[in-house]
Formats: sequence, C-alpha cells, structure tokens
Amino acid sequence: MLKDYPKAIVTKDGDSVLLRPVTVEDEEALNEFFSEISDQEQWFLREKLNDPKILHESLKKLNYKRTLPIVAVREKDGKIVANLRLHLSLAPSIGHVAHLRVMVHPDFRSLKIGSWMILDCVKTAMDMGLEKLFAEFVAGAEDSAIGAALKLDFRHEGSLKDYIKDKHGGYRDLVIMSRDLQSKWSDF
Repeated sequence: MLKDYPKAIVTKDGDSVLLRPVTVEDEEALNEFFSEISDQEQWFLREKLNDPKILHESLKKLNYKRTLPIVAVREKDGKIVANLRLHLSLAPSIGHVAHLRVMVHPDFRSLKIGSWMILDCVKTAMDMGLEKLFAEFVAGAEDSAIGAALKLDFRHEGSLKDYIKDKHGGYRDLVIMSRDLQSKWSDF
C-alpha cells in the first residue's frame, strides 16, 4: 500500500510537490498547516486538528489500517500544502468502502493539488482492493471541492438537509458523493 510513496507531482504553477504518508515527525509542519486554515473552514472539520494537543494525540496513534493520512509537501521548503485522509473500516460489512477528506492550504488552491491527491487516493484505494470511495462536503463552503470531485467521476449520492450548523447558527446541507472503483486501471 505505501510502497509507491513518495510520489512527485507538479502543480499548475510548476512547483514540485511530494505526496507521502504522514509521520510523527510532521507534527510541527502540520500544526503550521492547520493554523493557517481560516476559522470559517476550521469550523467544518470533523476533528479539531488545529488544536496542537489533539493533533499530537492523533499522531501518537497513527494506524494506517484505520486512517491513511497523506500530505502534499512542497519540495523547495518542506511546507505542507495539502492534507488528505482516507478513513478505512475493519468491519467486514463496510470494509469494501472508505471515506476521504481533503484540505488544501488557501494559498495553494486552484493549482490542482487537491485533484492530484484525490486521483492518487483513487489509485491507492484500488490497490487496496476497495470498491467504493465516499466523500462529504459542506454545501456553500466546499463548492470548488464538489466541482473537483465531479470532474474525477464522483457522483452525487444525496444531501442531508440542514445537517451542518455554521458558526452563525445558519444551516447548510451535507453533500454526499461517491465513486465506484474498478479492479484495474484498464477497466476505465
């Protein structure tokens, strides 16, 4: 599963970026990454990874069989510019599916890093024998991510109306998307 990492990609603006699994040594760089995500966007994260104590605890418990965290690291300075997490289940009834979450640093959006990471996640999930990926997005807050997922063959499965409550007490829909995975690249 991890034998193919690190992987080099080139961003839309020509920067070289490495995709690789998170290690405990990434704690300082991840703290910096999450501290630079706006409060508005932090609000919608499922885990408060901008809290150094929570991040520290999650890194101490790294278990790639449960969560595969991948970072995009700019080669010229080691800055983490994006974070993707593939959440897996050990339960046999849902062991064939995984949930992905991706966050790209605000200064590096529109460079296709998130799209590259999702595409890499699709390949990794296929290599792991998974059959389906799910992703959840907050309507009105993650519309560009929804658009990117659609371009990568995710389909809209449904929405949970007023499932998310924003900082100001307003409600937003949770958009659920999925992508079926083929067993081989040649099946596309």
